[in-house]
Amino acid sequence: MTAADGGRTALVLSGGGARGAYEAGVVRYLREELAPELGRQPRFDVLSGTSIGAVNACVMASTADVPERQGAALAAAWRSLKLEQVFHWSALNLAALPGYVVRQLRATRMRHLSWRLSDFVFPEALARLVHDRIDWARLHRNVRDGHVGALTVSATDLGTGRAVVFVESMRELPAWSRDPLVEARGCAIGPAHALASGAIPLLFRPVRIEDSWFVDGSVRQNTPLAPALRLGADRVLVIALRAEGREADRAPRLHPEEAPTTAAQLGRLLNALLLDHADYDIDRLRHVNAMMDRAEQVFGPGFAEQLAALSARELAAPFRRVRELVIRPSRDIGRLAHEHAIRRVRHLRPGTLAARLLRRAAADVEAAADGAADLASFLLFDGEFADELIALGHADARQRRDALLAFFAEPVAAGARTA
Repeated sequence: MTAADGGRTALVLSGGGARGAYEAGVVRYLREELAPELGRQPRFDVLSGTSIGAVNACVMASTADVPERQGAALAAAWRSLKLEQVFHWSALNLAALPGYVVRQLRATRMRHLSWRLSDFVFPEALARLVHDRIDWARLHRNVRDGHVGALTVSATDLGTGRAVVFVESMRELPAWSRDPLVEARGCAIGPAHALASGAIPLLFRPVRIEDSWFVDGSVRQNTPLAPALRLGADRVLVIALRAEGREADRAPRLHPEEAPTTAAQLGRLLNALLLDHADYDIDRLRHVNAMMDRAEQVFGPGFAEQLAALSARELAAPFRRVRELVIRPSRDIGRLAHEHAIRRVRHLRPGTLAARLLRRAAADVEAAADGAADLASFLLFDGEFADELIALGHADARQRRDALLAFFAEPVAAGARTA
């Protein structure tokens, strides 16, 4: 099954931790406001997600047979989260430290003691969301029945360093990338794949799949454009999680005489791992599209079809023009996290990890500048913060109403696809 005009449309969901609630707001607009104007529910043949975008993609795949309910389902899942249930490293955890040390020594037969921060950070709320709010049997049935053509979830294999793209589809996997650091695996996607894709390095526990351990897919592949294109998408709608204009030369500078705090370092590191590659991938897609347009102007009509045929023979992946549309935040989500922390911190029990996280993000204006608030924006898995991001995503998508109507209404043009 493909869209009414014969093309294949992909929804590409980026990584960004708690920022992923923004994607729920965009989807809600598509399903509840854009669809009536379009006269039909927009169809997504490919759902491609990484990190928290993989969790959102799985929720959408499990409700693909009732697309009008997808926005509400995503919003309800995000609003169910409580920060205290995601991060609860408190005095009780510290009191249990001696027992933890003994268990670790016994497990290693008294040879050595190793520990991980993730041993004390317990994101059970996220695990419950993945297990309880995604109907996995229904997800498999929706793929089998063609309500969605393919679902992809990307994760990083700690053993090999590869980005592994797990693909559930009724079609045989096409030829994939020649990049030795990217691997595609056909499988029935389940909770472990979603949790592995969203396991933020160092903070969340790695997830075991088969015979290896996996963490966040954004380490190698933040915006999963390539899987969507390999699976035949002629147009891609990308939901990005970085506001326009957050280039490095415009970002606030760190204090020249003081070493960055741990929170600032983690915040900037996560920006680099989870957000920066997204803009690069989108720019590369636009560059190749522009190159194809220019080549047709120089070599005449039909050049794109010839290049597609040649590349299909030589590279097993045809180059074709791809229509793209990007929806991105109109406000800096790091600053939104800073503002939210100021309002929220007074209501948390002192001494908990959640309270410490919010207190650092709310400390002063410098927190929003040095990276600590950016860290909070990745980790604020909280219904109240999610509500703000859902509203922002909904409003930003509404601002792109005309572009979205044109994106879904116009037939896909013949030409080359960037692969």
